[in-house]
Amino acid sequence: MRLASVLLASSLLASAIPAAASDRGFYVGAGFGEVNTEVDDVLGSDYNFDESNFGFKLFGGYRFFPWLSVEGAYIDGGDPHVKVSDADESLRLGISVQSLVAAAVFSLPVGDRFEFFVKPGLAYWDSTTSVDYSSPGFVDRFQDDDSGSAFFLGVGAGVNAGHAGLRLEYEWFDVAPEYDSDREEFVDELDASAGFISLSILYRF
Repeated sequence: MRLASVLLASSLLASAIPAAASDRGFYVGAGFGEVNTEVDDVLGSDYNFDESNFGFKLFGGYRFFPWLSVEGAYIDGGDPHVKVSDADESLRLGISVQSLVAAAVFSLPVGDRFEFFVKPGLAYWDSTTSVDYSSPGFVDRFQDDDSGSAFFLGVGAGVNAGHAGLRLEYEWFDVAPEYDSDREEFVDELDASAGFISLSILYRF
């Protein structure tokens, strides 16, 4: 709600600024927001991880036409974790995700300053699952790294003010279990997803 309020206030301010950005050219930007990470059956257990944390992204792209751009981004999902402890024992489970994204951006301009857009693409992700356990006289840590690629989708709205702009968007990718029909078995049983709601500022050259 606060992100939407900031975007609305900024759009009202932008309405008083002449639009001067080119319909084509390079742009760069940065954003921040909340990343939700979900993983089913973590490390083969029956536990389903569903936690959120602060995240950020850096991105850049090239606009060919008012309705079409290509974009690349780095997204850091922060350090979502869950911790359980009592007087004698402590257990912490964390799953961090970073991804490189390549996407096409299809925009629908609304007047000179507003636009809606959708971004289909691919996310090349890398995750680290860490388990920390401690009890009196004993400390143990386990870490498992994984990586892969997944279909990526983003949707959002933007407001333009000259060469600068603001975006409010939601981005998501899903990792489904991979089945090998030749071997008749799952070669990767990871079932996970990550969703990112963010506010970004960008600059067009």
